[in-house]
Amino acid sequence: MDTVTILWSGGWDGTFRFLQLAAKEISIQPIYVIDKNRKGTEYEKDAMAKIINAVSAGRENNFKATILPVKFYTVEWILENCADEKISAAFRILREKYNVGTQYEWFALLAKKLGVQMETCIVHQYHGKVEDAIEVEAILTPIHDDVLGERYQVLPKEDNDTVTLVFENLLLPSIRLTKKDEERIARENGWLDLMKLSWFCHNPDKKGSPCGLCTPCDDAMHTGLEWRLPKKAQRRNKFKYAYLLLRKAKRFLSRKAKA
Repeated sequence: MDTVTILWSGGWDGTFRFLQLAAKEISIQPIYVIDKNRKGTEYEKDAMAKIINAVSAGRENNFKATILPVKFYTVEWILENCADEKISAAFRILREKYNVGTQYEWFALLAKKLGVQMETCIVHQYHGKVEDAIEVEAILTPIHDDVLGERYQVLPKEDNDTVTLVFENLLLPSIRLTKKDEERIARENGWLDLMKLSWFCHNPDKKGSPCGLCTPCDDAMHTGLEWRLPKKAQRRNKFKYAYLLLRKAKRFLSRKAKA
């Protein structure tokens, strides 16, 4: 039985792909990268556990896959044990030019160290930084005769291998889909209730609700999934910069009071 390794944090896009894979006769190896700076970590782990349990019990949805125990790696462990200067140097270029998320350096280093190709669930969206980098500096091509659906890999463009160094071991199964496409497909397959178990906010408020201010909350607001945020979080997002400025001011005053 083939094993597919997927980078998953319990979010919408990763959960969609996880459910797609769960419908196939394969083994799924989820990998979760722990970033201690994200307050939403425990919410993400809880979402993953709920989804895995539901899938394991949900044979009526025609789920066939064997789900292996989630493997956890901290960012600190990756940076200490998976160092590769070629990858990191290429990532720094992409970070400077396209503001690509720091997680892609961690993913690339980990995949290279473990010697496996991993699926990472980037979707087509309104500020697709990875898409921009690939479009300008690489070639996105479907994997030939792939039995797991239309997955894409990144190939070098002429003699430019900057993007490829970072993404050569990261497969992109969702990059031609939008979040609304995922919602539609999930509804067609009867997965939407499972998708609603996913978690996306990096910095939930004191009541455990999405903040409306972090990048995933902003993505939800601008990709047709604003219904996932409570009204209060939607309001925060509408006045995002005022809220962020107020937060900075509170932190400054708090530090000054302690000094």
